[in-house]
Amino acid sequence: MLKIQFKDHRKPAMWLVDSSLRIGRALECDIVVDDAQAAEIHCQLNIDHEDISLTNLSQNKSVFVNDVPVVKTHQLVAWDIIKIGETELEIVDPLQQQARPKVAVQSNKTVIRSVISPWMLKANSSPLAGQFFPVNDAFTIGRDESADIVVPLSFVSRIHARLVVKRDKFFIEDLDSSNGTFVNGSKVRTRQLENGDEIKLDKFSFSVVGPDTKEKKQPSLNSKEKSKPAKASKNTSGTSESVLASQKIFLHDISPTSTGKVYEIVRRANHLSRMLGHHISTSESSVSARHIHLIEQELGWEIVNNGASDGLLINNKMQIQAILQDGDEIIVGGTHLKFQSKGDVPLNHFTPASKKSSPVKGIMVLVVIAVIALVTIASVWW
Repeated sequence: MLKIQFKDHRKPAMWLVDSSLRIGRALECDIVVDDAQAAEIHCQLNIDHEDISLTNLSQNKSVFVNDVPVVKTHQLVAWDIIKIGETELEIVDPLQQQARPKVAVQSNKTVIRSVISPWMLKANSSPLAGQFFPVNDAFTIGRDESADIVVPLSFVSRIHARLVVKRDKFFIEDLDSSNGTFVNGSKVRTRQLENGDEIKLDKFSFSVVGPDTKEKKQPSLNSKEKSKPAKASKNTSGTSESVLASQKIFLHDISPTSTGKVYEIVRRANHLSRMLGHHISTSESSVSARHIHLIEQELGWEIVNNGASDGLLINNKMQIQAILQDGDEIIVGGTHLKFQSKGDVPLNHFTPASKKSSPVKGIMVLVVIAVIALVTIASVWW
């Protein structure tokens, strides 16, 4: 039977006899780790006699076993070292404790483990920022739970891309994703990766961590060449707004109080608050609209929320950014808009508010009719 203990022996060792143990910073955890880099509930040990597995429960922090980050689960054996932040715990076998150095060497020779790849990805974006993901053989990235690296964001495809290590070389392949896969700013179908490369799945990015190679110069030059248009498209002020879009689009105001106004958009980069005239207003709705940008990208027209206080709704779903489709409805800053990308002239989406008849007018009509009837009857009698 195995035990777990802090490597510095700050607390007594604990027998691994329960079916599960939670490890983290929260006081309700079975093993409390007083470390600023630990999550409230960081990981869990699942125990079935000598069969012990570790599951990473943290969404934005890593846990390491023998200096290798754990993506989802990892099978533990005696003398494995679990590291959370700067805190280390070790799995102890009391029967082997006296001969630990020799057994450790011997176990490395006899226990079969998968070959540890020198390649890893470091997540740079929330909610996985700071986590490391080792890549062995072939890994998939996507928002679906079946992916090896799960990125739970709507703009990431269910299975977005595949990572493959072949003969110590690292490759990425886009799997017909909706928003594409980019390496150092260039959209790719397949690409060999190098140490320091940046992978982007729309707005979510990873850094490639691996051995340095002599072939790094060419990708970095390609990245420089591609960086200029990327900067121009992201900049939504100054000269970039004078660049004409490849197609004309329209935004229809379909708010309940709308008078049928249509906004014609011909520029590549657009600041929504300026377009709606909110740059001279101080209302709450204008403050929200000030943070929304509409930009023509290679994949289509992208709308981005850069901090609007009440969010950005696309077809009644809260979004950080999205590639718009013809007919999509947008709500921002209290304004309800309909997106039109087909046709050279705006369609008619204006529905005038129905005018309800005034009750006073109705009463007056009835009075007039009654008076006429009385006059008619009086004339007959006289």
